[in-house]
Amino acid sequence: MPAITNVEFREFSANHHNAQRNWLLVKLNTDDPAVYGLGDASPMQDETQVTGLITVFVEKYLKGKDPIESEVHWTNMYQDPQARGGRLATTALSGIDIALWDLKGRILGLPVWKLLGGAHRRSIRVYANGWYSNPGTAKQNAEEAKIVTGMGYTALKFDPFGQTNFYKISLEELQKAEDRVAAVRKAVGPYVDILLEAHAKFDVMNAIQIGKRMEQYFPLFYEEPVSQERVSELLEVRNKVNIPIATGERLYTKFPFAEIVDRHAADVLQPDIANAGGITELKKIAIIAEAKHITMAPHNVCSPVGAMAEMHLDASIINFEIQEYHAEFYTAHYFTVLEGFTRQVDGYVELSDAPGLGLELNEDEIAAHPPLVKVTAAGGMVRGI
Repeated sequence: MPAITNVEFREFSANHHNAQRNWLLVKLNTDDPAVYGLGDASPMQDETQVTGLITVFVEKYLKGKDPIESEVHWTNMYQDPQARGGRLATTALSGIDIALWDLKGRILGLPVWKLLGGAHRRSIRVYANGWYSNPGTAKQNAEEAKIVTGMGYTALKFDPFGQTNFYKISLEELQKAEDRVAAVRKAVGPYVDILLEAHAKFDVMNAIQIGKRMEQYFPLFYEEPVSQERVSELLEVRNKVNIPIATGERLYTKFPFAEIVDRHAADVLQPDIANAGGITELKKIAIIAEAKHITMAPHNVCSPVGAMAEMHLDASIINFEIQEYHAEFYTAHYFTVLEGFTRQVDGYVELSDAPGLGLELNEDEIAAHPPLVKVTAAGGMVRGI
C-alpha cells in the first residue's frame, strides 16, 4: 500500500457574473509518484494561512501513514490540536480529507461514490448560480433567467435584494426585490424552481416580512434569511414563513448542524465540502439530517475538485435535495484546468465510473490562470451599520 509522503499546492482563478475567485488545490503525494489524491481547500481568502495549516497537518499526522485510514486521520487532525475548528482549520482539514478519498479511489480503482456505499442516483440535479446581475432590473434578471433555462436548467438561484441593505431593507428596495422575483417567475414559468438567496444579512423582523411577500412565487427554499449565529432566530423565521428554510454555508463540522436538526430550525442544510470538513464530515451531517427527514443541498463555490466531491457525496446520500452549480457561468477555462469535470445536461450532471473523483490536473491551464492579487464578490451584502 502506498504511504503518504508530502503535499503540494496548485492555485488558479476564474471570474463569473458577480465575482472573481481564487481556488486552492491540494495534491497529496505518496511514495509511488503515480499515485496521489486531489483536494479542494479554497477559503476564498487567507490562502497562505490554510496552506500553512495543511503542511503542518500532513507532516505531523499523515507522513508515512496509510491513506486508506481516512477516518482515523480526520479524527486525529481535528481532535489533537489545542484549537479546534473555525473556518481556516476546517478548510485545511477539508482539503486533506477530499484528497484522501480521491487517493483511496485511485488505489482501489473505484469511484468515490462507490466507496461511500453506492449511488442512490448517478444523475445529480443541479441549480444554476452566478448567472444574474446584482443589482439588476427586473427586466434584466428575467432576460438572464430565460438564458439559464435555455441552457437546460430546471432550477436557478439568485439574490434579488440588491446591495444597499444590512439587517434592514427599505420598502422601496423590498419592492424592487419582489419585482425581480415576480419577473423571473413569469419568465421561467411555473415549473422551474426558483431559490432565493439572502446572504444571512437580515434581522428576524425583516426576514419574516420579506419571506411573507415571497411566498406567492413558490420558491424551493429561502436561503440564509438570518445569520447562522443564533438558531432561535432561524427557527422563528421558519415558524412564520411558508417557504422552506435553508442554511449552512457559514457553519463548520457536524456540531452546529446537529443543533439545527435537533430543533428543526431549517428544512435544507447547505454545508460546503471545502470548508465544513470534507467528504467524511458532510456524510455525517447528511446522516444526522436524515434522522429528521431534513434534506441536503451542499453549498458550492468550489473548484472542480470540490464540486465533483460534492456530487459524489450527493449520489451516496438518500436525503439529497439539489446541488449548487456555478461552473458554466465562470470563464471558460474552469472546464479545462482539470480534465474530467462534467458539464450539466438538462439540469443534471452524470457521474462516471472513473477511479477517485475522476479528475486530473492540467498543469498548463492552471499556470495560465494564476491567482488574483485582489478578488471581489458582489454577493449582495453591504454592511450599512
